[in-house]
Amino acid sequence: MKSLSLPALTGLAHGASDAVAGFLVVQVLMLSSLPAIDYILFYNVLAFGLQPVVGLILDTYNVPRRAASIGLFLSALSLTLTWFSLTWGILLAGLGSAIFHAGGGSVALTSTPNRAAGPAVFTAFGVIGLAIGSQLGFYFSVTRIIAFVLTLSILAALLWFFPIVRDISPQPDPASSGMKFELLAFALVLAVALRSIVWTGVQSTATGYSQMALLIALAAGLGKLLGGFAADRFGWLRYAMTAVISSAFLLSFRGDTLWLLLAGVFFLQSVTPLSLAALGRLMPSSPALAASLVLGVAVLLGGFPLMFAGSNWLASPLGILLILFVSGGIYLFALRKI
Repeated sequence: MKSLSLPALTGLAHGASDAVAGFLVVQVLMLSSLPAIDYILFYNVLAFGLQPVVGLILDTYNVPRRAASIGLFLSALSLTLTWFSLTWGILLAGLGSAIFHAGGGSVALTSTPNRAAGPAVFTAFGVIGLAIGSQLGFYFSVTRIIAFVLTLSILAALLWFFPIVRDISPQPDPASSGMKFELLAFALVLAVALRSIVWTGVQSTATGYSQMALLIALAAGLGKLLGGFAADRFGWLRYAMTAVISSAFLLSFRGDTLWLLLAGVFFLQSVTPLSLAALGRLMPSSPALAASLVLGVAVLLGGFPLMFAGSNWLASPLGILLILFVSGGIYLFALRKI
């Protein structure tokens, strides 16, 4: 359990970091005079698209924990700047998120190498924080902002001064390299991106935003937390196939039944930790880059189809079945070789 203490701290920080994103998105949407879509796209490109660049830098200098701390400080600063300029607030929030996710994901991977437990603890709190931050966005007050900033600053300081001698060094790459390595890495990112498409579609069609969003977030967070430990216990491939197939049928035939929706979300998101751990195993010398590909690039790719194809087809039974069965087939191919 000692190896999970740092992932647990970064997990709580993950929730706080994503809460900033949820808060700012609601603030943008409430200010109808501003081009909300442009601001949200601007944030997403920074927060998700910039992660691989940050990951490469962090792997070069091996400072993931300190980087995660800096990312939190930038998020805290973004909240204060929002009072004066929403543009600068969004800019710093996106940069802070990119730096935090690459650094925190790297810490989770190197703290529990070849296990999904660390990524499970790290990723579980993010989606919950996003939902809570969104709710806080409707109740803007100076007191809440100050409390928010103080929480982020305390977590950042704890990460910076965490009592270890140095950040855990990445391990050498395995013998497999070249085209095989690139193909497996691409396959894993694609599998995550396909699941992200379904996740985006399900979120966009959920009704009763305030209550439903929190329930979906709790189901997703619990799925990530328990899914990582279950994958370590029963095997990554076996668990991935069980979870992806279960989520495909649960989400496709959920109708208006709430528990089927929540169970489907649980299994859908429960594959995220093992995906992160698998890419970390494939890229042991580049844990920050591995984390950024799963937590950044794959998520960004998963949101693109919604902009062009709409949510109706993506959330339809046939669309969900097709996308998740393709994703499951890719997991079957990749995980057997890692």
